Formats: sequence, structure tokens, C-alpha cells
Amino acid sequence: MYMAYSNTNTTHTPHRSASPSKGMTFIPSHTKTFVRFILLAVILGTVFSFGAMVQAYAGDGTATTKTPVSVTSSNSSPKAVVQDQVVIQRGDTLWDIASTHKKENENTRSYIDKLKTINHLTTSSLKEGQVLLLP
Repeated sequence: MYMAYSNTNTTHTPHRSASPSKGMTFIPSHTKTFVRFILLAVILGTVFSFGAMVQAYAGDGTATTKTPVSVTSSNSSPKAVVQDQVVIQRGDTLWDIASTHKKENENTRSYIDKLKTINHLTTSSLKEGQVLLLP
């Protein structure tokens, strides 16, 4: 087997360049300012849009809307009747809804029975976002 050896000195000492910015990228100050402005705008936009979404989906639990319901009688054409609705929010119960929307002298339990009947409910369980028609 033949092996070749070299007698050359391979020790290489690294030397520093005279230019301090060699190999480094230089970003002008106005570019840094622009990048910071864009970053700040993105952060603020995210914060404000998140706040808007929270406000849009938050509710006080008393969201009541009126929708037209078609009613037909035996000798007339369909008429639009406005009926109250409640959109269920987190924590709402039938008792709270009945207490809020019943007539002054009406029994709360009988109003709950009417709510269950008109909305075809078999239990008192409610889901967030569920829409109930009010009697």
C-alpha cells in the first residue's frame, strides 16, 4: 500500500478583514422604521379585529328579535304576523326567559309550559345560539 505525505505547512491562521461590515447586511434606518411601522400596524389590526369579534358575539342574554310568521286562515290569504324570538346566550334558562317575558300577572311555570309547547321542547335543556319563539 502506497501513502503519500505532504511536507507543506497547512496551518492557516484566520485574519480579520479591514472592512468591519464585510459579510454583514446593512439596513438603512428608514427601512427599519418602515418595518417597525408595518409590524405595529399588523399587531394593532389584530388586536382591534379580535375586540370587534368579541363584541359581535358577546351578548347580554336578552337578544330578542321579531320575525314574520305566515299564518293562514280558512277564508283568507296568508298574513304575516310578527312573533318575538329569543336567541339563547350562555347561562340562559327557561325560568330566566319566562320571568323576563311573561305578562305581569302570569304564572312563570305556565309560561315555561307555553315556551316548551310552541318550541317543541321535551326537556328544559337549552343550547347557546338556539332560537326560541315566544308565546
